[in-house]
Amino acid sequence: MLSFADVFTAPSCLLAGLVITNAVFWPYFAGGSILLIGLVTLRMGERQQGPGFESLLPLGPVFVAVAMAIFGADHLTAAKFVAKIVPSWIPGQLFWAYFVGFALIAAALSLVTRVKWRLAAVLLGIMIFLFVLLIHIPSCFATPFDKTRLTIVLRDSALSAGILAFAVSQSEPTALQATSGIHLDRFSFMLGPKLITVARYLIAIVIGVFGIEQFMYPTFAPGIPQEGPAFVTMPAWIPGHVFWAYLIGAIFIVCAIRLMSPRHAHFAATLLGATVFVLVLSVYLPLTILKASDIANGLNYLAIHIALSGVALLLARALPANVADRSGVSEIQGVNLGSARSS
Repeated sequence: MLSFADVFTAPSCLLAGLVITNAVFWPYFAGGSILLIGLVTLRMGERQQGPGFESLLPLGPVFVAVAMAIFGADHLTAAKFVAKIVPSWIPGQLFWAYFVGFALIAAALSLVTRVKWRLAAVLLGIMIFLFVLLIHIPSCFATPFDKTRLTIVLRDSALSAGILAFAVSQSEPTALQATSGIHLDRFSFMLGPKLITVARYLIAIVIGVFGIEQFMYPTFAPGIPQEGPAFVTMPAWIPGHVFWAYLIGAIFIVCAIRLMSPRHAHFAATLLGATVFVLVLSVYLPLTILKASDIANGLNYLAIHIALSGVALLLARALPANVADRSGVSEIQGVNLGSARSS
């Protein structure tokens, strides 16, 4: 079980042993660099300040970008391993492993610099959805009693849905619109609300399942159900592990129920993002420090929870703060669409 002293001794042990390989260095470097760029961009730009948890909303794209950068570096440093996951009927498995790695890093850069970030979000959401269709669902059917496979299907479906909801809620022009004649603003106006609703319900189902899992296995670290055989527990210096596990499970279930309601969906998504972010700081950051050289069982757990927090915040950004705001949003979209047609 993780102790307070372990968090401080692990990095020194890592440096003493000089266990710094490419597979260890580059995921940290990629995630750290994207985080720094994102924070600088937020500081230089206009941040939307809000009360309480609302102040976290501008960090949604940054959190998702940090996670994608880490996973992108994972793909590049472990390309031969990743290539084995690519379905056998798709030619050039190694090429696709490298391609996805560079695509994830490119998407991360776009999200934090806001350069064509809507286009990047569309492509990223579609790519993750293709992972679900082409890799995770077939794998789930191949091993129907493997609960881990179902967890990955649910997890990546939620990530894809949240990213696409954010993409269709933005209004700035993109390269795709300029070069191909596809008017994404018109697409967002016509299908955006429906896609956001689908994302809201899908994320609600996923979070509800994760909340129930927390009640079933309260000794495991809360959050996304774990994949590996070495299960992660709460840090030893945090008292009342079972209490906190049940509390997180209850928050997840309440957020899932509230996401079903248009009136409370914005607050529920914001609360979910903030809750998972607290888990990142209190559980998965210490875990990463303790297992600094173990990317699969340390940093990747941190990254996937950062991604979940970011996706929840992206969904909150796509939803109006209250039902009364919906009419105003529709009017603005209608004016923008009319202007685009007349120009």
